Amino acid sequence: MGERRKGLIADNPFVDVAACLFLEDIADKQGASGMNNYLVSLATSLAKSMPEEEYATWDDFLDSLVKGESIISAFEDVITVTPHCAVTTECPFTKGWLEYTKRIGTFSKIHTDVAEYYNSVYKPGTINSMCIIHQTFRNAAAERIKIAGKILKISQVAAVWEDGTRKIAPDEWVPILLEKAQITGTDLNMILRNNADVWVMYTE
Repeated sequence: MGERRKGLIADNPFVDVAACLFLEDIADKQGASGMNNYLVSLATSLAKSMPEEEYATWDDFLDSLVKGESIISAFEDVITVTPHCAVTTECPFTKGWLEYTKRIGTFSKIHTDVAEYYNSVYKPGTINSMCIIHQTFRNAAAERIKIAGKILKISQVAAVWEDGTRKIAPDEWVPILLEKAQITGTDLNMILRNNADVWVMYTE
């Protein structure tokens, strides 16, 4: 077998492309709301299937988070810019999107339509269907993490997609989120230049 074929099999884009088309098929049959319900259910079930975590201190949690040892960072590369502000350096769905656009073409509009539905019904923070999976999983996973006996809370601040599209929390939320994150609006804009997601972590 040639080296090119070995490389293709080792890193085959079939599943990435097929997953996107599968979601579009759901939307064709059930519309944006049906697609949204499936994505939320899928992400929530995945998070609930993962082990619960308990940390004695906030520093213990942060150490596990950035090392990729926590369930909340199991599928993404996460760094922290403050003790309460986490940054996803690259969306874990980037590869799938690139493979889809390379082989199929422009992303179907349903992937953004379903995000608009999610933003109006749930929380206004997603750009497309991939964000729904990602953010729902993260929130559900946080519910399985305790730090000093308190359940972890997550709030989305902003997201950037590969084409440069941004989705920032509503204007009235931003000052509160920035204060919790311990960053400024200028900091946020600088972070968004080279990263995919900005989110706040805290306990109550």
